[in-house]
Amino acid sequence: MAEHFQGQDGVIFDSGGYYVQQGIVSYETLFQRLLAFYRKNDWGSWYVLPDYVPTSSLTSEEVLSRVNATITIARQFALEMPVPLRDRMLPVVQGHTREQIKECVDNYADMGATYIGFGSFGTSGDNNSINMITKQAVQMIEFLKLHAQKHGLKVHLFGVGTPNVLPLFYDLGIDSFDSSCWSRTAGYGNVYLPFIGRKNITQRMAREIGGVAYTQARFNELKEATSHSCPFCADFETLKSSRIYQMVHNLYVMLDTVDALNTGKTFVPELIGLEESRYKSYRKQPHVKFNTASNDD
Repeated sequence: MAEHFQGQDGVIFDSGGYYVQQGIVSYETLFQRLLAFYRKNDWGSWYVLPDYVPTSSLTSEEVLSRVNATITIARQFALEMPVPLRDRMLPVVQGHTREQIKECVDNYADMGATYIGFGSFGTSGDNNSINMITKQAVQMIEFLKLHAQKHGLKVHLFGVGTPNVLPLFYDLGIDSFDSSCWSRTAGYGNVYLPFIGRKNITQRMAREIGGVAYTQARFNELKEATSHSCPFCADFETLKSSRIYQMVHNLYVMLDTVDALNTGKTFVPELIGLEESRYKSYRKQPHVKFNTASNDD
């Protein structure tokens, strides 16, 4: 597997902190395994440092303790990394308050980091395994981006789950993100379209979890409106029945949404009969309203 990625630009090695959050591995064990792996693999673009995720179920005192632990361990880990890799470290900002966010950013800037990541979304689901885009988290990201700019730091977001939130993060000037929800949501028979959140495509799953599934006519209408086309949604019946097709289609949609944002080829969902994204109200500043016209002129 590693041979496939060697020589590729933009490869980010994740820290595996999710497995600490799930209780699969201890923080101490993660530290040692991660350090050994990084020492053996010096070809990555960026190396995420260990962090201690403060989930939504914790008290404010527990959150503060995990934020402090994240900063302390990040400093220690960076000192033990091979010197050539330190310029490529990507420490993780954790925290539920502006003071905690600022403390992380200031420490990471002092360590010499040039790229930082944000991991303190709200959490839900079994073992707090699902990130939620809450108004509080968006405002923390907005503050984080502004404070990071003072130090000249780029910002990455961990665990972004839906294409209809990407315009918001684009407006905020976020530099990069990662996502696994294109795969996770397919497990429930859900599919995305550019700038549109998940909706069920499998009638059986729609009956089990509630809601109304896409009809072929509506799905094709929205595909045309969003200029989406991929090999995995060309046949509606196959897409309905194949989880693999749903997964890869969703991945194509995430990439199409990013490409549209980067080229200005976005659209306003309200113009095709969809409700405006609830994420528009999450910022303190007014949200940019995109034009349907292409910027190719």
